[in-house]
Amino acid sequence: MNILCPVCKKKLQKTGNSYQCENRHCFDLAKEGYLNLNLHNSQNTGDNQEMIRARKNFLHQGYYSFLRDEINGMLNEDDALIDLACGEGYYTSWFKCQDKIGIDLSKTGLKYAAKHDKSTLYLLNSIFHNPLEDECADKVLTIFAPLAKQEIVRLLKKDGVFIMVRPDRDHLIELKQLIYEHPYRNETEEIQIDGLKLISEIPIRRKEKVVGQDIADLFMMTPYYNTTSQKDKDKLQTADELEISFSFLIDIYRKE
Repeated sequence: MNILCPVCKKKLQKTGNSYQCENRHCFDLAKEGYLNLNLHNSQNTGDNQEMIRARKNFLHQGYYSFLRDEINGMLNEDDALIDLACGEGYYTSWFKCQDKIGIDLSKTGLKYAAKHDKSTLYLLNSIFHNPLEDECADKVLTIFAPLAKQEIVRLLKKDGVFIMVRPDRDHLIELKQLIYEHPYRNETEEIQIDGLKLISEIPIRRKEKVVGQDIADLFMMTPYYNTTSQKDKDKLQTADELEISFSFLIDIYRKE
């Protein structure tokens, strides 16, 4: 997959530890190995260090390994794969594709990802305005991430496949019941994407016993964390272990 210069849109070529275009715009790889092509904000954005730590600790306990393996089974070694909002690279690092790129705006996440996974090129950039050429990917993937619809369609080759992972209706319902007075279930309506056709929706579910600090780390991974009062967060301390439903939908689209 070709990477384009964020300044002039010419193709970047790798030379040593740098990428340079024909107009001599040059971008150095960070010491960890990721490439910063984000011209709009030099400060760290995306998930912060605390959220990255929580997600890394939780995922490496293996709770979501069944989801990771399910997605990996949908990929081929010769696929050109783009993982949008890849975070610290937990899923990306396991994917068997030989040509894969992960994109995220969290410098903290990409430092960890690039340091521990040399099989993927990680780019610090917005998923909504990314520096890749049109129709370069066989598959594009998002896992619990915002939906950059126009970019997904632009990046996919003809007949390319978009894989989206999102929470199913009862995902983490026991955790919500512990914390909230009026817990709610997730919405699961079909998501329409112009230029893509939904060809399959695969539910994948498992119930696991989550223990100790893993419960708090799991909650910190969710979008509820920043909108929940400290009083409700403190309820997490009342549970030493909790049987929790992990329930996902894997939506598969094909480019028309």
